[in-house]
Amino acid sequence: MLLKLDNIKNKQLRRILEHATYLLIIFILIPLFIYFELCVVLPAVVHKEWCIQYCLHYLCATFLLLNIIGNMIFGMFTDTSIKGRIINVDIKENWTLCSVCECLRPPRSWHCDTCDVCVLKRDHHCTFLACCVGYYNHRYFMCFTFYIFMAMLYSFFYNTLFLSQFLKWNKGLVIGKFVFPLVSFVLDFGEESLYIFLVEINFIVGLFTGFLFIYHFNNIINGKITPERKEAKGVSYNRGWKGNITEVFGSKWYLTWIFPFINSPLPGNGVEWMTEDKSK
Repeated sequence: MLLKLDNIKNKQLRRILEHATYLLIIFILIPLFIYFELCVVLPAVVHKEWCIQYCLHYLCATFLLLNIIGNMIFGMFTDTSIKGRIINVDIKENWTLCSVCECLRPPRSWHCDTCDVCVLKRDHHCTFLACCVGYYNHRYFMCFTFYIFMAMLYSFFYNTLFLSQFLKWNKGLVIGKFVFPLVSFVLDFGEESLYIFLVEINFIVGLFTGFLFIYHFNNIINGKITPERKEAKGVSYNRGWKGNITEVFGSKWYLTWIFPFINSPLPGNGVEWMTEDKSK
């Protein structure tokens, strides 16, 4: 009984921390980067305000921001769990019993300890979305990571130009600020240390989201989800690159990259799967 209560408390604590991370990204990190890029970097790089180049940068920033926040919100609030769904399937081959939810779950579905529910085609639990990435919100997770990576890449180019305008070699001490940004931020607090710290966050986030996107997109192309990379099964769900992409991004997969609000129906239901036995 005590063990069960401890598990409940741990789950609740994880959920609180995840939602705190989600709110931190939405209300602090994103506004901070917007202010830094548009109010500090852009006026320094493009000296003439409200010229055509200046306005184009604002339009690009707005487009990236709408896609990042839009996909983040859609990803979080799109229910991809088994809970509340009426599943009518005659053939239940390869179905498993979840001892926690006390229900049968279809192939490619797993129970999430943090969400405390079984998820259709569960890929992984995403801390940034504070929920699981599954059949119905996989598209939003992919677009979310893609647009963060593009925003970080785009801003890093201009951030480098911005830093080059005022950074001084200072007998190599500037290298220490890049290697130990937090130490420099505390001991030598100033605009230079703050800007270097923000640009390094820019670089780290870009590197991380770029890796995430490439890793998961490679899985999609091969018709796999993350748990299936670790399992040596003789069953393949590969439908070819176009079929695999359609399974995640829907029938209008070529438009879903433009905006999260575009409706793109998925071809299946996350329950029934066309399989190929590779052992034959």
